[in-house]
Amino acid sequence: MTALIITSEADTMVKDAAKLMAAEDVGSLLVTKADVLAGMVTRREIIGAHLLSSYQSLTVEEIMVTPVVTIGPEADLGQTIALMNQTGRRCIPVIEGNDIIGVVTTTDVIRVLATMKLLADGAPLEED
Repeated sequence: MTALIITSEADTMVKDAAKLMAAEDVGSLLVTKADVLAGMVTRREIIGAHLLSSYQSLTVEEIMVTPVVTIGPEADLGQTIALMNQTGRRCIPVIEGNDIIGVVTTTDVIRVLATMKLLADGAPLEED
């Protein structure tokens, strides 16, 4: 799980959301309304919006994916992978109560699987 959570308010202009994603080097933004998760915008939605002639006047609310597929902190790796496969989402917010506590991405999943493989092969675990 990645604890770095990048959010955008629903009324943010798409062009500004794209700039934020580039500046933060992230592939998705969690969209909030009054501090409540309302949707998600990924590079896919940004690219699709860019193809529209009204791109300059669109807000993230107009292109966001809803409802957002989420998991709880108790979800294990298998459950997370299954949910990603079922929904086609590459990024899944982790919610505890009403709080966004992190995001699991395909990169996180690959990192865990690679570490598990190395450990199974007897490689020593590197300290951060």
